[in-house]
Amino acid sequence: MTVDDTLMDVLAGHRRGGRGDRPALVDRRRSVTYAELEREVSARMRDLSASGVGPGVRTGVVLTNLLDSVVDFAAATSLHAPVLVLQEQAGEAERSAALADFGAELGIEGDVVTRLRPGGDHGGDPAFAVASSGTSGRPKVISREWSGTLRNSAGFARGLGLDADDVVLTTSPLGHSYAIEAGTLAVLSAGACQVVPAGALTPARAALLVERHRPTVLQSVPLILDWWGQGDVLRAGSWKRCVSAGEALSEQAAAPWREAGLTVYDHYGNSELGQLTLNPLGGGSGVGHPLPEVRIRAGGSEPGPVAARFPGLSPVRMEAGRAVPLADEEGWVTTGDLGVFDDDGLRLTGRSDLLINIGGNKISPVEVEEVLRAMPGVKDCAVVGRPGPSGDHQVWAFVEAGADEFDAAALRRRAREQLMAVKVPTVFRRVDKLPRTGSGKIRRGLLIEEGG
Repeated sequence: MTVDDTLMDVLAGHRRGGRGDRPALVDRRRSVTYAELEREVSARMRDLSASGVGPGVRTGVVLTNLLDSVVDFAAATSLHAPVLVLQEQAGEAERSAALADFGAELGIEGDVVTRLRPGGDHGGDPAFAVASSGTSGRPKVISREWSGTLRNSAGFARGLGLDADDVVLTTSPLGHSYAIEAGTLAVLSAGACQVVPAGALTPARAALLVERHRPTVLQSVPLILDWWGQGDVLRAGSWKRCVSAGEALSEQAAAPWREAGLTVYDHYGNSELGQLTLNPLGGGSGVGHPLPEVRIRAGGSEPGPVAARFPGLSPVRMEAGRAVPLADEEGWVTTGDLGVFDDDGLRLTGRSDLLINIGGNKISPVEVEEVLRAMPGVKDCAVVGRPGPSGDHQVWAFVEAGADEFDAAALRRRAREQLMAVKVPTVFRRVDKLPRTGSGKIRRGLLIEEGG
């Protein structure tokens, strides 16, 4: 691909190459070939253009796990609009905050195109933007060049060895950058097929899905690999390899897949630059070596800040419609992680902030705490990430409250009304007093290690 490719160019290239009749995308309702997808995107481009979508018009697109929303995304980006991807699971407040920071003029959800603010200067290059939770309690909107994003995803596809015979089952919601970039964009660049299920994938339901579509690649997160590796899902597919991201992949989760003959990849990426590394020996040996064109630097003998760069990508953080550069003069972006980079690749040792990582979703304790503190009976609270019974990370809320005022079920119910499901604490624990230092700061480390 050239750096100027749109998704329409990619689809047309597959048709010209004789691959138009091959399956491209499958959801719970239908499937489309590359030629059919090209026609649908072309028709949607005409509709969106008539609604004002075009070069420089900042546009938010709600991505669901239905093909129609992928068509919306492909059409808007092919019209050279800067596009912000929004998760279907995000609440109205989160979406509104993200759209405001992006400076979105238009919003697309389903068949509806909504004018959000008057049109402005339509200058600037096509861009790809994602929203993820930041430490301030507001969504963090990161925008970067579209051409570099597409090239980065194509490099990930090559690193993973995707080809036209592969069927990729993606378990994360498409509104998540990992699913749309390392999934949809990578799959389409390789001419492969992506299966995007909807709803909760229990092992029984997943086994039926796998039996029907015979995927060769599983793109998922450690919790799912661990869950599915013990049953019929592993035995039902035509599996060749699986790739995991979001948090460290344990040997326990990787072992059943490796023993079944699959190559198990551990993958590292971020919102700022996309896909960064791959390790075909996933399961405790680090996140591997940089993908094509990616450069990494970190600590040597001792852990140090991890930074990365990718040519053609200069990410910015969007705040109230204004761009705040994240890269230094040489293009390096600090990821917020700590690690060691040597001949064996990159090994992550922790984070330099307090974000809680749940399956790739970066959760701000500040945001959750603000919601809980406003609830009746809550004097104060602290939110941390702690390992659950099976080793997966969970959100825990320690609540200062009287014994007669503490109602975990009520707190959980109210939290669900205001937060995305992944941000709602799994455990609510009452404490008489939160542990604090002499200066009054909450001793979060004690809560994480000892559970209060």
